[in-house]
Amino acid sequence: MKIRALRSRSRRAVGLAAVVLTLGLAGGAAATAGLALAADDAGAAELTLREASVRSALGSALQRYADTMHDVSAVAGSDALPDTVTRIAGERLPGAHQVLVVAADGTVLARHAADGSTPATAAALSPAPELSRAMALATQHGGPVAGAAHVLPADAGLPAAQRQQAFELVAPLRDPAGWVIVSVRATDFLDAALRAAGVTGVSVTLTDRAEGVATWSQGGPASGDESRLVDLPMNGNSWQARVRPTTPLVSAAVAAAAPVTMVGATLAGLALAALVLFLSPVTTPATITRTREIDNELAGFAATATEHLHTPLHTIAGFTEILLEDAPGLDEESRGFVRRIDSATRRMLTIVDELVTYASAADAALKPEPIEASLLALDVAASHLPGPSIEIGELPAVSGDAALLRQVLDQLITNALRFVRHGAPALVEVTASPRDDGWWRIQVADRGIGVPEEQRSRIFAPFHRTPAAEGYPGTGLGLAVCARIVALHGGEIGVETNPGGGSVFWFTVAGAALGAREPAGAL
Repeated sequence: MKIRALRSRSRRAVGLAAVVLTLGLAGGAAATAGLALAADDAGAAELTLREASVRSALGSALQRYADTMHDVSAVAGSDALPDTVTRIAGERLPGAHQVLVVAADGTVLARHAADGSTPATAAALSPAPELSRAMALATQHGGPVAGAAHVLPADAGLPAAQRQQAFELVAPLRDPAGWVIVSVRATDFLDAALRAAGVTGVSVTLTDRAEGVATWSQGGPASGDESRLVDLPMNGNSWQARVRPTTPLVSAAVAAAAPVTMVGATLAGLALAALVLFLSPVTTPATITRTREIDNELAGFAATATEHLHTPLHTIAGFTEILLEDAPGLDEESRGFVRRIDSATRRMLTIVDELVTYASAADAALKPEPIEASLLALDVAASHLPGPSIEIGELPAVSGDAALLRQVLDQLITNALRFVRHGAPALVEVTASPRDDGWWRIQVADRGIGVPEEQRSRIFAPFHRTPAAEGYPGTGLGLAVCARIVALHGGEIGVETNPGGGSVFWFTVAGAALGAREPAGAL
């Protein structure tokens, strides 16, 4: 009997041990998966921050080029042109080799070697094929463009290892007809622009039509397969920058948390299984909330931006308005500078406002109610009158937050009116179609510049703008705000080609009798 009892207890002990071990391993596997997912989220968030620093640095550098070319264009027909060009500081134009002002017949009107080299003395320009194409494109486009990559004539005699790929930024002149041309060495441009902005932890490859032209690295060679692609705000050739990390995106402790947790769960075995199960929720590291922390930081930044940026920006805008209206002693050139300060200030105010809207849209408290979508669309259309043609079809009664859905309609209609080809009228049509599940698809069709197929999955990301949108006002946040609002309502948003030319932006919303479903997941 005693032996039977012992054997019985042994069987029960083994069975209990097996159950405890199974539970321990299951708990360890679940914790491991959660930690791995948290590490991935933290890494993606960190790479996004590094991408944003590269985007800001290159965008600022190119804006300085655009401003400089605008300044030169403004005095192209005056005696001040040679002096204006020779006073351009090389530090203002990172990577620049030479600034040229050329008349329509090829005569060189002004020349300055921004890199301190001895400028050429030829009285007329003999452009390379890449430059000729860029000049023709600038004339056709009516604004600044970027040419294709090639070796500058000034560098052709250098050893192959020292020859950099370069490109030209070209802007047309109207009076007199001609061009402003800035030659830029690609590697020098990357190095100067990114170092000046203090960019760290990335390798950046500048590409022309997907072919690498120049690479800059901080922190060592690129590591891993992760990368982000940044579209540079330049018309003409398709210039992009591919950003890869050179230092770990997450700390060693965060990266090791998942395997260590699994090993610990296995080693704990029978004796520590209950303790592992008890502590597993607690041992989940703070990194699992990284995405929420980033959202909270963004919301906090938005609040700070509202509090600390609005006041000084409004002050600057107010004083520039006073100067333009009540300062008769200003000459026309000075007024031009003040107007540019005013324009830049109001652009910054728009960015701050849209950043606040984007940050707050994620946590907006919905106030769902039955809404006559037709009345909502008519109200939006009325705010754009008089002028453009906006046709409102028969729209249904839907369920949602009226203020937020009005914001979505207003943004889509505003975009439809804004992104039209120069000289073409804006034609906008708002319609709706039912779905089988009781939801409705609201559509805003335009005859604008369209969205390339490869860009359609990316334009709803914050700060992303398609190359075709360059030259049009905007911050790249409007569609991202729309996506967040639609997701809050449990709907979907997308864009398709309009068969008649242009685009059809659409989003789904519940019929008035249904109410909004739970969103499929966080943005």
